[in-house]
Amino acid sequence: MIQHHGLEWYGEGATFAEVCNDYTKVEYKCNGIGVLYDYALFLGIDLIFMDFNCTDTFREPIPNKNIIEIRHYQKGRVEFELRNNKVFHMKEGELCINALANIPAAYSFPFGYSVGLSCVIDKDSVDAETQQIFSYYNIDVLNLGRELELEKKWFLCRTPQRLLHIFDELYAAKGIEGRNYFRIKLLELFYHIKQLRIEDQYEATYYAKEQIEIIKRIRQQLIENLDKKISIEELLRKEPMSKVTFQAIFKQIYGDTPYAHIKKYKMNLAAVYLQETDQSITQIAGELGYSNISKFARAFQEVFGMLPKDYRKAKK
Repeated sequence: MIQHHGLEWYGEGATFAEVCNDYTKVEYKCNGIGVLYDYALFLGIDLIFMDFNCTDTFREPIPNKNIIEIRHYQKGRVEFELRNNKVFHMKEGELCINALANIPAAYSFPFGYSVGLSCVIDKDSVDAETQQIFSYYNIDVLNLGRELELEKKWFLCRTPQRLLHIFDELYAAKGIEGRNYFRIKLLELFYHIKQLRIEDQYEATYYAKEQIEIIKRIRQQLIENLDKKISIEELLRKEPMSKVTFQAIFKQIYGDTPYAHIKKYKMNLAAVYLQETDQSITQIAGELGYSNISKFARAFQEVFGMLPKDYRKAKK
């Protein structure tokens, strides 16, 4: 019989929001939204949908479990802090498989949001019946990914084409289909995971936690001074980091150059002002550091595909 996990399995701040036949809904106390939908599909095997819209840092709740974990992210970006104080970032569309030796200590969301799923195999809880079910399809569930050297490091790759439709169908079925549907999809997923080889991966880029903190500190200063022209060189004078290193790590975290990221941040803020306030376009431009309204309008159009005045008309 499949049993639901206790709250300690989900970590600090977790509360049960709903327990039904097919899944358990877990909510986290955080500065925003943090929700899991946990489908216990077989004894020791869970499929967990993750939906976060917050900037909190979460501690990994299962550091000593003998597990294999398959992660995929549909939206956003996730920052993982490992126990050696190294940090790496997983982007949307990537597939990651890890095991006991490399479970992260903490995770957070640089964009403030993330939508993904995780399949957790608790090797100490998988029973003989579950092992037999998968063995009919020549899948050794306790040694899934054995060829990927998971005891050494994370396996990370762009999601292979043959797996894309499986993840799309899983996300679309959340909250709609029942446990048996997800069991079938999991079997399909494991079949294709078994085909992966070490040559399919690419190297994850790791940075020291202290370097990540410098990047976030400077980004925060830029965001707090959107109406001023502050150069990155000026901010870096107080930090033990070169501009080249700063730009490389910034892009790894946020997916854009500092200039492109701040520009998108400003334009998204402008879109909120246009939709929710009666401020003039000139006022909005000034608050975001644009003294030339034509340059502001051009920048807005590059991000949203229309001029600010047209965006306001369309949204009001």
